[in-house]
Amino acid sequence: MSLPVRGPWVVTPTSSSVDWVVAAAALAATTDGTAAAVVLGDFGAPLTPYVQAISELPAGTGLDAVAAVVTDLSAKHDRVVILAGGGVSTVADLAAAVRAPVVVVTGTDADATGHTILALEALDRRQIPGAVIVVGDGGDFDALPVRLAGRIPADHAAYGDRFAAEAARWVDPLDGGRPAADARPVKTPGPEDPQTRLARRAAWTLAISFLLALLLLCLCQGGYPGSYT
Repeated sequence: MSLPVRGPWVVTPTSSSVDWVVAAAALAATTDGTAAAVVLGDFGAPLTPYVQAISELPAGTGLDAVAAVVTDLSAKHDRVVILAGGGVSTVADLAAAVRAPVVVVTGTDADATGHTILALEALDRRQIPGAVIVVGDGGDFDALPVRLAGRIPADHAAYGDRFAAEAARWVDPLDGGRPAADARPVKTPGPEDPQTRLARRAAWTLAISFLLALLLLCLCQGGYPGSYT
Protein backbone atom coordinates (compact mmCIF):
# COMPACT_ATOMS: atom_id res chain seq x y z
CA MET A 1 0.00 0.00 0.00
CA SER A 2 1.20 3.52 -0.72
CA LEU A 3 -0.24 4.94 2.47
CA PRO A 4 -1.18 3.04 5.63
CA VAL A 5 -4.70 1.63 5.49
CA ARG A 6 -4.97 1.63 9.28
CA GLY A 7 -3.91 4.21 11.81
CA PRO A 8 -3.83 8.01 11.85
CA TRP A 9 -3.56 10.45 8.94
CA VAL A 10 -3.06 14.19 9.43
CA VAL A 11 -5.07 16.30 6.97
CA THR A 12 -4.17 19.96 6.38
CA PRO A 13 -4.83 22.65 3.74
CA THR A 14 -2.34 24.72 1.76
CA SER A 15 -4.38 27.86 2.46
CA SER A 16 -7.49 29.01 4.31
CA SER A 17 -9.37 29.37 1.01
CA VAL A 18 -9.25 25.62 0.26
CA ASP A 19 -12.42 23.60 0.93
CA TRP A 20 -10.26 20.99 2.66
CA VAL A 21 -12.49 19.40 5.30
CA VAL A 22 -14.27 17.50 2.52
CA ALA A 23 -11.03 15.62 1.86
CA ALA A 24 -10.95 14.46 5.48
CA ALA A 25 -14.58 13.40 5.13
CA ALA A 26 -13.73 11.41 1.97
CA LEU A 27 -10.86 9.65 3.73
CA ALA A 28 -13.13 8.76 6.64
CA ALA A 29 -15.92 7.62 4.32
CA THR A 30 -13.63 5.25 2.42
CA THR A 31 -12.34 3.45 5.50
CA ASP A 32 -12.47 -0.33 5.26
CA GLY A 33 -13.83 -0.62 8.78
CA THR A 34 -14.52 2.12 11.31
CA ALA A 35 -13.23 5.68 11.30
CA ALA A 36 -12.74 8.34 13.95
CA ALA A 37 -11.65 11.97 13.80
CA VAL A 38 -9.64 14.36 15.91
CA VAL A 39 -10.44 17.99 15.14
CA LEU A 40 -8.04 20.72 16.26
CA GLY A 41 -10.28 23.75 16.00
CA ASP A 42 -13.87 24.33 14.96
CA PHE A 43 -14.56 22.65 11.60
CA GLY A 44 -15.70 19.10 12.28
CA ALA A 45 -19.42 19.16 11.39
CA PRO A 46 -19.13 17.72 7.82
CA LEU A 47 -17.33 14.67 9.24
CA THR A 48 -20.04 13.43 11.56
CA PRO A 49 -21.89 11.19 9.03
CA TYR A 50 -18.68 9.30 8.24
CA VAL A 51 -17.03 8.73 11.63
CA GLN A 52 -18.06 6.64 14.63
CA ALA A 53 -16.30 8.95 17.08
CA ILE A 54 -15.05 12.52 16.98
CA SER A 55 -12.85 14.32 19.48
CA GLU A 56 -12.85 18.11 19.23
CA LEU A 57 -9.84 19.76 20.83
CA PRO A 58 -8.87 23.44 21.09
CA ALA A 59 -6.41 24.56 18.43
CA GLY A 60 -3.66 25.13 21.01
CA THR A 61 -3.83 21.67 22.61
CA GLY A 62 -0.37 20.29 23.43
CA LEU A 63 1.15 17.56 21.31
CA ASP A 64 1.28 15.02 24.14
CA ALA A 65 -2.43 15.46 24.82
CA VAL A 66 -3.29 15.13 21.12
CA ALA A 67 -1.09 12.05 20.78
CA ALA A 68 -2.84 10.42 23.75
CA VAL A 69 -6.26 10.98 22.16
CA VAL A 70 -5.05 9.67 18.78
CA THR A 71 -3.53 6.57 20.39
CA ASP A 72 -6.78 5.80 22.21
CA LEU A 73 -8.90 6.22 19.06
CA SER A 74 -6.46 4.23 16.92
CA ALA A 75 -6.83 1.27 19.27
CA LYS A 76 -10.60 1.25 18.65
CA HIS A 77 -10.89 2.29 14.99
CA ASP A 78 -9.29 1.34 11.69
CA ARG A 79 -8.57 4.91 10.59
CA VAL A 80 -8.23 8.20 12.45
CA VAL A 81 -8.25 11.45 10.48
CA ILE A 82 -6.70 14.40 12.27
CA LEU A 83 -7.76 17.82 11.04
CA ALA A 84 -5.07 20.42 11.62
CA GLY A 85 -5.41 23.83 10.00
CA GLY A 86 -2.20 25.35 11.35
CA GLY A 87 1.02 26.16 9.49
CA VAL A 88 3.28 23.49 8.03
CA SER A 89 5.73 23.58 10.96
CA THR A 90 2.93 22.98 13.45
CA VAL A 91 1.47 20.22 11.29
CA ALA A 92 4.91 18.59 10.94
CA ASP A 93 5.34 18.58 14.72
CA LEU A 94 1.91 17.01 15.10
CA ALA A 95 2.57 14.36 12.46
CA ALA A 96 5.85 13.45 14.11
CA ALA A 97 4.18 13.20 17.52
CA VAL A 98 1.43 10.83 16.31
CA ARG A 99 3.66 9.05 13.73
CA ALA A 100 1.31 9.76 10.84
CA PRO A 101 1.67 10.74 7.18
CA VAL A 102 0.24 14.08 6.08
CA VAL A 103 -2.37 14.54 3.38
CA VAL A 104 -1.95 18.05 1.96
CA VAL A 105 -5.21 19.38 0.51
CA THR A 106 -4.95 22.06 -2.15
CA GLY A 107 -7.20 23.93 -4.54
CA THR A 108 -6.80 24.77 -8.22
CA ASP A 109 -6.01 28.50 -8.18
CA ALA A 110 -2.87 29.95 -9.75
CA ASP A 111 -0.81 29.60 -6.54
CA ALA A 112 -1.93 26.05 -5.68
CA THR A 113 1.04 24.20 -7.18
CA GLY A 114 3.63 26.50 -5.59
CA HIS A 115 2.03 26.31 -2.16
CA THR A 116 1.76 22.53 -2.40
CA ILE A 117 5.41 22.10 -3.41
CA LEU A 118 6.54 24.25 -0.47
CA ALA A 119 4.40 22.19 1.92
CA LEU A 120 5.80 18.89 0.62
CA GLU A 121 9.38 20.19 0.82
CA ALA A 122 8.85 21.27 4.43
CA LEU A 123 7.48 17.83 5.32
CA ASP A 124 10.30 16.09 3.46
CA ARG A 125 12.91 17.99 5.48
CA ARG A 126 11.32 16.45 8.58
CA GLN A 127 11.18 13.03 6.88
CA ILE A 128 7.39 12.97 7.11
CA PRO A 129 5.55 11.32 4.19
CA GLY A 130 3.28 13.72 2.34
CA ALA A 131 0.51 13.05 -0.20
CA VAL A 132 -1.73 15.48 -2.09
CA ILE A 133 -5.48 15.65 -2.66
CA VAL A 134 -6.95 18.37 -4.88
CA VAL A 135 -10.40 19.84 -4.33
CA GLY A 136 -11.78 21.40 -7.50
CA ASP A 137 -11.53 21.00 -11.24
CA GLY A 138 -8.61 21.95 -13.47
CA GLY A 139 -5.15 23.05 -12.37
CA ASP A 140 -1.73 21.88 -13.49
CA PHE A 141 0.07 19.65 -10.99
CA ASP A 142 2.68 18.06 -13.26
CA ALA A 143 5.46 19.85 -11.35
CA LEU A 144 4.69 18.08 -8.09
CA PRO A 145 7.16 15.39 -6.95
CA VAL A 146 4.18 13.06 -6.37
CA ARG A 147 1.13 12.19 -8.41
CA LEU A 148 -2.21 13.17 -6.94
CA ALA A 149 -3.55 10.86 -4.26
CA GLY A 150 -7.06 11.96 -5.08
CA ARG A 151 -9.21 14.65 -6.67
CA ILE A 152 -12.56 15.77 -5.29
CA PRO A 153 -14.84 17.66 -7.72
CA ALA A 154 -15.88 21.22 -7.04
CA ASP A 155 -19.57 20.21 -6.90
CA HIS A 156 -19.02 17.55 -4.21
CA ALA A 157 -21.80 19.01 -2.06
CA ALA A 158 -24.34 18.08 -4.73
CA TYR A 159 -23.73 14.34 -4.24
CA GLY A 160 -25.60 14.19 -0.95
CA ASP A 161 -26.23 10.59 0.11
CA ARG A 162 -23.98 9.37 -2.72
CA PHE A 163 -20.92 11.11 -1.26
CA ALA A 164 -19.44 8.02 0.41
CA ALA A 165 -19.81 5.87 -2.70
CA GLU A 166 -18.27 8.53 -4.93
CA ALA A 167 -15.48 9.23 -2.43
CA ALA A 168 -14.13 5.73 -3.00
CA ARG A 169 -13.53 6.72 -6.61
CA TRP A 170 -12.18 10.18 -5.85
CA VAL A 171 -9.43 8.93 -3.53
CA ASP A 172 -8.91 5.57 -5.23
CA PRO A 173 -5.17 6.19 -5.96
CA LEU A 174 -4.54 5.92 -2.23
CA ASP A 175 -4.90 2.14 -2.54
CA GLY A 176 -1.47 1.91 -4.14
CA GLY A 177 -2.55 1.54 -7.77
CA ARG A 178 -0.43 3.53 -10.20
CA PRO A 179 -1.78 4.97 -13.45
CA ALA A 180 0.36 3.78 -16.33
CA ALA A 181 0.82 7.33 -17.60
CA ASP A 182 2.23 8.68 -14.32
CA ALA A 183 5.23 6.97 -12.74
CA ARG A 184 5.51 9.39 -9.83
CA PRO A 185 4.96 7.94 -6.34
CA VAL A 186 1.77 8.75 -4.49
CA LYS A 187 3.68 10.14 -1.49
CA THR A 188 7.05 11.58 -0.58
CA PRO A 189 9.59 9.12 0.87
CA GLY A 190 9.44 9.89 4.58
CA PRO A 191 12.00 8.34 6.93
CA GLU A 192 14.56 5.82 5.74
CA ASP A 193 13.95 2.21 6.63
CA PRO A 194 16.27 0.81 9.35
CA GLN A 195 18.40 -1.26 6.96
CA THR A 196 19.09 1.73 4.70
CA ARG A 197 19.96 3.88 7.69
CA LEU A 198 22.38 1.24 9.04
CA ALA A 199 24.02 0.86 5.63
CA ARG A 200 24.47 4.63 5.36
CA ARG A 201 26.05 4.79 8.84
CA ALA A 202 28.37 1.89 8.02
CA ALA A 203 29.52 3.64 4.83
CA TRP A 204 30.26 6.86 6.70
CA THR A 205 32.10 4.97 9.44
CA LEU A 206 34.26 3.20 6.88
CA ALA A 207 35.05 6.43 5.05
CA ILE A 208 36.00 8.26 8.25
CA SER A 209 38.13 5.35 9.43
CA PHE A 210 40.01 5.37 6.11
CA LEU A 211 40.66 9.11 6.31
CA LEU A 212 41.87 8.85 9.91
CA ALA A 213 44.22 5.97 8.99
CA LEU A 214 45.60 8.00 6.06
CA LEU A 215 46.15 11.03 8.27
CA LEU A 216 47.91 8.92 10.91
CA LEU A 217 50.17 7.41 8.23
CA CYS A 218 51.09 10.86 6.95
CA LEU A 219 51.89 12.10 10.45
CA CYS A 220 54.10 9.09 11.11
CA GLN A 221 56.02 9.81 7.89
CA GLY A 222 56.42 13.45 8.81
CA GLY A 223 54.35 14.98 6.03
CA TYR A 224 51.19 14.99 3.96
CA PRO A 225 50.50 13.46 0.58
CA GLY A 226 51.81 15.75 -2.12
CA SER A 227 53.90 17.92 0.30
CA TYR A 228 57.30 19.20 -0.82
CA THR A 229 60.53 18.42 0.97
